[in-house]
Amino acid sequence: MSDLELSLISSLHFENNLSQQEIAQRLSLSKMTVSRLLQKAKETGVVNIRVKSPFLFNGTLGKEIEEKYGIEKAIIVKKSIPEELTGSDLVASMHAYHLALSNFEKSVLGIGGGNTIGKMVRHLVSIHTKSLHIVQLIGGLSAVDYKNPLTIMQEICRKLNAQGTYLTSFATVENKELRDSIFYSSMGKKILKMWDTCTDALFGIGAIEKGTFLSPELVQDEEFKTLKELGAIGDVLGYCFDLQGNFIETKLEKRLVSIPLQMLKKIPKRVALSVGNDKVNTTHGALMTGIITTFITDEDTAKQLIKK
Repeated sequence: MSDLELSLISSLHFENNLSQQEIAQRLSLSKMTVSRLLQKAKETGVVNIRVKSPFLFNGTLGKEIEEKYGIEKAIIVKKSIPEELTGSDLVASMHAYHLALSNFEKSVLGIGGGNTIGKMVRHLVSIHTKSLHIVQLIGGLSAVDYKNPLTIMQEICRKLNAQGTYLTSFATVENKELRDSIFYSSMGKKILKMWDTCTDALFGIGAIEKGTFLSPELVQDEEFKTLKELGAIGDVLGYCFDLQGNFIETKLEKRLVSIPLQMLKKIPKRVALSVGNDKVNTTHGALMTGIITTFITDEDTAKQLIKK
């Protein structure tokens, strides 16, 4: 079959909206032959199918962020089409769209919590994945809402039809002994094993002034005061850092129920979502830690980061 004939069949199907059966009758071919030729037209480039993305991206700004912070990939969302989404909703919906297109076969996804991650799960459509396992990276929060890692786990496992390994503990416990007893329990050993096999991690960046994790219910007044004195500006999965990207060690880490930093660093793909001019300093510090391999934000936040 020549390119001319492939083009004819393709035009009849894609431009004139004829069904494969109608084309078969018109050209005295079998429906199976028409189907095979349409596939060949795609494979040989006679037909190029292009789906218009509902999002626009700033690739130049993404490259600047990658070079400045030494990360593998920066995805900078300009806007959505139509333009009803802004800020954290824009970034959250874009990543939800990306997840729905991803091939999760034999993947282990570690998931954190927070505002943008919670919104991302809300935007997810329900799909059937194969052999996807999701594991919770940090314990739960005191408020049972869409930002809570436990709530996020329940919803993302349901929407992606995935198996889940839950961390049924608060993000902080009373002391180190209790934290260690959790990790040495049967549940803790299973969690540690799943963390060790994670292929991807997805988490948000918390600001110390209004962070989801750094709340009075989880962080004691004395701990919070110490963190502020040491220059803490935010946290990643409960681990606090300063503006230069140095992780800050305090008594808080000894009672923190979260994936150890050394295990987090071994996960091949570590994706962080963060947006907002009020979080520019916090996001800058998080990017400086070296813990993030892929960063997703909006154009306004990225422009402010370049100025840092």
